[in-house]
Amino acid sequence: MKKIKIGYVSPVNPEEDRMAWSGTYYNTFHAIRDAGIDVKWISYGTNTFLFKFVTFITKCAYRLIYGKGSSEHSRIMAKVHGLFIKRSQLEDCDVVFIPAQIDMVVGIRTNLPIIYYADGTFKKMINYQWFGYTQSAIREGEKTELLGIAKAKYNFRSSQWAADSTIKDYGAPEENTYIFPFGADVPQERKFSSEPIYKNKSLKLLFSGKEWERKGGNIAVDAARYLNGIGIKTTIFIVGVKELPKQYSGDKFIGYLDKNNGKELKKYLKLYSECNAFILPTRAECAGIVFAEANSYGMPIFATDTGGIGNYVINGVNGYRLPLSATGKDFGKLIEKVYKNREFSQLSKGALKTYSEKKNWKSWSDNFRNFIIKNF
Repeated sequence: MKKIKIGYVSPVNPEEDRMAWSGTYYNTFHAIRDAGIDVKWISYGTNTFLFKFVTFITKCAYRLIYGKGSSEHSRIMAKVHGLFIKRSQLEDCDVVFIPAQIDMVVGIRTNLPIIYYADGTFKKMINYQWFGYTQSAIREGEKTELLGIAKAKYNFRSSQWAADSTIKDYGAPEENTYIFPFGADVPQERKFSSEPIYKNKSLKLLFSGKEWERKGGNIAVDAARYLNGIGIKTTIFIVGVKELPKQYSGDKFIGYLDKNNGKELKKYLKLYSECNAFILPTRAECAGIVFAEANSYGMPIFATDTGGIGNYVINGVNGYRLPLSATGKDFGKLIEKVYKNREFSQLSKGALKTYSEKKNWKSWSDNFRNFIIKNF
C-alpha cells in the first residue's frame, strides 16, 4: 500500500470525543488509523472566541437573507468557515477526509482530493428531519450540497438510501460513490441466550434515542404495554432522552448517558448486555449507530422501514422493520409473533453475523484500506 497521510477535518478532537455525531468522528478517525494509514486532526478552532463570534454574525446574516434554514448549507458560511483552516495545516497531507461538514467541504481551500462522508443529503432531509425551511433557504441549501458533492473526489455514504440520492439527485459519479455503513461503538460482542425469555415468560426491551418524538418513544412504550396486557411481562428501558413526558414516568427511565464518561459508558453497555431486544420505531433516521450496537450484542431489532435503516435491519435476519404507519400495538403484535415462534435465538445469531461481517468498525477499517489501495 502506498504511504499516504490523511488530514481529518473535524469540529471536535476525534481522538478523544466519543459523543459528537454519535461517536462517528471518534470511530472513523480511529478506523482510518487502524487501517495502517497516517492520519492527523485538522482543527479549525471551533472553541475559540473568534470562531464563535464570526459564526454567530454569519448565522444572523444568513437568517436575514434566507430566513429559516441550515446556515451550514450556505455558501456564505462555507466561505467564512473555510478561512479557519490554514493551507499550512494541509501541507504534509495527501488526502482530506471531511465527515458531515458540507460547509467545510465547500469552503476548504485545497487542491487535494477530498473524501466527503455523510449519512444523508440535503434533499432527503427536507421535510424528513428538517421542517419549515423557506424556499430561498432550500434553494441555497441545494446549491451548497451540489457544490460540495461535485468538489469531493469521493463521496462516502452510510447507507444505500443516502448513496442513491447522492448519485441521482446530485449527479455524483457512481464509480466514486461508496457505501461505508456505520459500525458499533462497543468494546466487544456477547453471546445471546433466549432461555431466560421463555423460562421467565418475560422480556426486557431497550429503547435508545435523544429525541423522544422523532425516535417514536411513545410507540415503543405502547408496544411494551400491549405485551404486558397479553401476559408477556415486559420492561422497557429508556435511555438517551434527558426528560421523559409525564405520562410515561412509570416506565424504566435511565436518562441521558455520556459515553465520554467511563462510568456512564459502562452503564450504557450494561443495558445492551441485559436486555433481550432493541426497539426503535423512529419517524426519521439516516442510519443509526444504535442498530450496529444492538447487532454487536446479538439483540433482535424492531424498527421502522424508513431512511437508511434497511442497511442495518434486515427482515427475518436480525430483526424486522414495520411501515411508518405502524402503531405501538402493531409493534407489540410483531414482537408477540416472534416470541411465540421462538425466533429470538435465530434473530440473535443473524444480528451477530451482521455485526461480525459488515457493521463493525474493523470492517469499516478494512474496507477503507482496500479503498486506499485501489485509488491511491
